[in-house]
Amino acid sequence: MSHSDERQFDREDVRLLSNLAVFAGTALTIVDARDSGIESDRRHSEFIAMLGHELRNPMAPIDSAIGAAKRLCADNAKAVEVLTVAQRQVRHLRTLVDDLLDAARLKHGKLTIKHSDTSLNEIAFDALAAVRHHFDSRRHTLKVSGLDAPVPVRADHVRLSQVLGNILSNAAKYTPVGGTIEMTVSVHPDEGSLDPAGQVVITVQDNGIGIDSSVQRLVFELFAQSAQAHARAEGGLGIGLAVAKRMVELHDGTISLESIGAGAGTAVTLRLPILRAPSAPDQPKETAEALGLSPVRLLLVDDNRDALMSLGILLELEGHDVTTASNGRDAIRLMAEVRPEVAIVDVGMPDVDGFDVARAVRADGTLADITLVALTGYAAESDKSRALAAGFDYHLTKPLSLEKLQYILANRTEGKLGGLV
Repeated sequence: MSHSDERQFDREDVRLLSNLAVFAGTALTIVDARDSGIESDRRHSEFIAMLGHELRNPMAPIDSAIGAAKRLCADNAKAVEVLTVAQRQVRHLRTLVDDLLDAARLKHGKLTIKHSDTSLNEIAFDALAAVRHHFDSRRHTLKVSGLDAPVPVRADHVRLSQVLGNILSNAAKYTPVGGTIEMTVSVHPDEGSLDPAGQVVITVQDNGIGIDSSVQRLVFELFAQSAQAHARAEGGLGIGLAVAKRMVELHDGTISLESIGAGAGTAVTLRLPILRAPSAPDQPKETAEALGLSPVRLLLVDDNRDALMSLGILLELEGHDVTTASNGRDAIRLMAEVRPEVAIVDVGMPDVDGFDVARAVRADGTLADITLVALTGYAAESDKSRALAAGFDYHLTKPLSLEKLQYILANRTEGKLGGLV
């Protein structure tokens, strides 16, 4: 190429190339920021999961040890009273941990639900069992109506139970000692809809301190509390109703709150589509207490010695035949030797973990009758799905709820309950 054929750059060329360089640099910055954001979200999700696990792990043996101590000190009223206070505070701590984790998921758009065929009756039972200690400690009168007949729904059993539990817990917190709380359930067929099921309306009404009109519009926002709540020892973090609102919206429902004002009580109303028409009425499932639960042959598996010992003692005091294992290999061996009716297995063990144990049990046809319960500090939907995929029948988070375990033990032969958490 001769010198005369060489391209000469004028000012317009320089300006164009300069602009292209700027555009290219901006594009690279955007791509880098996007990739950094994705990596940041991934690390945030991992941190939230680990935080929940690490916070729940020490609560499990504490809760079990307190429960066992209460049984052992049953003839000492003062000791039982002190231990009841400790147990109530541990459960309150668990609620705070769950609220914090859900708030983080909500802020990052990670809060999701998973629908399954379930029953509003069972959802309400779980919610009431989870907050019963609130009502008992404050000597509240609780009235429940509208659940005499089964109300089958397609919903996220765990999340909807959490919503109801949060609303009931709030009612208990802000209702004076000896007050009254009413939960009413009504089904409203929608004659103008292709879905004959219509909607279910759940109202929780208390005669507590009420909410001033100036802050009612804020109660469904994260970290929002009324002035009265700050003065309460159990005021919470102002997270629960914001999370509840999002969960209800994911069910295509609505949640609203009404209070005439301070001192006039509060009513919270959920309106949810039933999502499937009621089938032929079944007999309501009985609670474990009503069934007079017989002793069950249990195998407990956990590498945390404190958790294993305290939960084992508690379940023995409940009348069950308990065998323990502190690692996965011993657990697999004892499955064949002891042949437990139910095995409660911590999934986070080193070497041979709980998932390996479940897969080994399910691969052995002679052990098909064993009900497997995963016990873990991880509570995300992905953790639950992984446990069920490995062969577990149920997934429970730490600290173990004795009421939920009793319910599983009483109803395990009647089909799976949707992997209760």
